[in-house]
Amino acid sequence: MKKCLMNSCRCACLGLLSGIVSITVAGEPGKSTLPAADDQPAAAKDTFDYSQPVMFQDSFNANQFRKWEFSVNFVNFKSDKNQARPEQVKIVDGPGLDAGRHAVRFAVQRGPDSFRSEICLPSEDGFQERWYGERILVPGEWVYDPNPAATIVMQWHALRGNWKPTFPNLAISISNTNWVIRQSFGSAQQPARTEKILPGIVDRGVWVSWVIHAKWSPSADGLLEIWKDGNVVCEYHGTNVYSNIGLAYTPYLKTGIYHPSWRMDQKNSKQKNDFFNEVNPATNKVVYVTDVKIGSERARFADVAPSNLASKP
Repeated sequence: MKKCLMNSCRCACLGLLSGIVSITVAGEPGKSTLPAADDQPAAAKDTFDYSQPVMFQDSFNANQFRKWEFSVNFVNFKSDKNQARPEQVKIVDGPGLDAGRHAVRFAVQRGPDSFRSEICLPSEDGFQERWYGERILVPGEWVYDPNPAATIVMQWHALRGNWKPTFPNLAISISNTNWVIRQSFGSAQQPARTEKILPGIVDRGVWVSWVIHAKWSPSADGLLEIWKDGNVVCEYHGTNVYSNIGLAYTPYLKTGIYHPSWRMDQKNSKQKNDFFNEVNPATNKVVYVTDVKIGSERARFADVAPSNLASKP
């Protein structure tokens, strides 16, 4: 796979060689005062086991959320209950998995300010090298959404620092019938952004395995590698975090459903009217997540990769 080389200030044309479309967009002027749902959860030292190559893992078989934090619409909260918000987030028997295997079911019903159902882990100080593994099931009843906005199912978010970044540093999304990988980095005020649309449609009713290897860095030594079902789908070298928010940070993982076009606080009057007048076939979004792992710089692909790369319920 050809590599996309970019610096922290702009997207180089080499991005086109690897199938990545590069754009630069302006951030929102001024500092943001968005609701607290974008705040990161509690301390990393209470969540990650730094003595082990695999610092964190959860298949939800204990039927508890343990060290996760909920992020539902505009509200963040912690709970070890398996059904603290059962309409949006709950632990269930994993569809198509062996008996006793669990997953988290995330649901978002279309409506004004009904846009998010996620769980998240804390950020870490400093720019760290990390491995991530996760399995995601898009169920058979999922309706492909032809509207432009994508549904984020995994994202790695920046901290506020001295400027509230508008976009996550990395997001894996579903856009209509395709998986999409997006990055945002460099200047938080005018971030460089990339988008890569993966070939082939999103298979419904199939567990998909994701492995992500990131060396988070504001400099040219940054690295991002992504595998889908054991196949490399993205390889990127260069800046992959925000370089001017006054913090050295490792982005924090959020997973579930985030459909930003359904939140009203970011819309003007015309956009709100368009939302209410829109005929949208995708009125209820549901995904399942399990086998979440985070590895340190000492981990390798096999340490975080789910045992079954893809299976059909």
